[in-house]
Amino acid sequence: MNDNAESFSIPAEIKQEAQEATLRLLPAKSKRVYEKEMVEFDNWRKKRGLGEGAITEEVLLAYFFNVKKHFAASSMWTKYSMLKSMLKVHKGIDISKYGKLTSYLKVGSRKYKTKKAKILERNQIEEFLKKAPDVEYLQVKVALILGVAGACRCNELTFLDISDVQDKGSYLYVLIPDTKTNISRSFTVMEEAFSVNAVEMCRKYISLRPKAAGRRFFLRYVDGKCTTQHVGINTISKTFSKVASFLGLPDPESFTGHGMRRSSATLLANAGGDITTVERYGGWKSTTVAENYIEESLSSKMAIAEKIQVLPNVGEVVGPSSTSETPHRVNLNPGQNNKVVFELNVNVNINNNSK
Repeated sequence: MNDNAESFSIPAEIKQEAQEATLRLLPAKSKRVYEKEMVEFDNWRKKRGLGEGAITEEVLLAYFFNVKKHFAASSMWTKYSMLKSMLKVHKGIDISKYGKLTSYLKVGSRKYKTKKAKILERNQIEEFLKKAPDVEYLQVKVALILGVAGACRCNELTFLDISDVQDKGSYLYVLIPDTKTNISRSFTVMEEAFSVNAVEMCRKYISLRPKAAGRRFFLRYVDGKCTTQHVGINTISKTFSKVASFLGLPDPESFTGHGMRRSSATLLANAGGDITTVERYGGWKSTTVAENYIEESLSSKMAIAEKIQVLPNVGEVVGPSSTSETPHRVNLNPGQNNKVVFELNVNVNINNNSK
């Protein structure tokens, strides 16, 4: 008998350890959400009288056909991804091989356009930081500065530790150790950021912390004073809408917390940041998002427009200058007898080795 084919009994301890290792394949931060998705699928399956063994492509097509009645296309893909992970971990079923199912989801998302969070322009950010009174908006100002300067997610700001913000004198060094993509990031806040003394503004907020305050950086701010109560994610997520409301922008509630991250990436792309720079700064795992910001950036659009719309002078020739390596232009006007003389400089080195 082949030794590899020989059957043996796996000890219960080994099985338990293997089970624990398998469960760790699920993302720890969103494990409950994944489990909830699995429960919803199991409940639907039981209501339809389907047993444990009835998890086939046909069944999943029917399930997502019903899900589509209540969720947008983007949510469909999210639910599919979570259910795919849960079925693979708990049932050993890989639904990514179900071609009909993925094709069905793709067809449903073709006409769907995701709603992108609104952004603030640099001049709008500067206007708010200069005009909004500190006694009411200091916490909002600091959240705006850190959020845009570091392309931060709302949960990253919410759980920011006081030790993660280090005062280096002429700038602040901010560390984001725990991120959604498990990629730690860091960034700096300069004194002259957004045409204000951003470092001094952050120092002022830090100085108002009560001695009994915990580890959270952001504390509740009322009438020019910080309390010991930390700021929750809902308050942080309303930072942009508060800024938009102060500036009198239309529909301020549509300015969500994600707008800080999008504004940061847009400002960087507009300033000429390439795909690699945008990707690394925002901590994205894929270049897809970074490519989107580069593609939509004003600097990119202007460069493309210039190439398409602005024609060079007719007959313009660009060549090396005879006096330097800097290119010079020679304009050839149509309909005239143009005479162009090109000078060719040749450096010849002769080694005369006489014997």
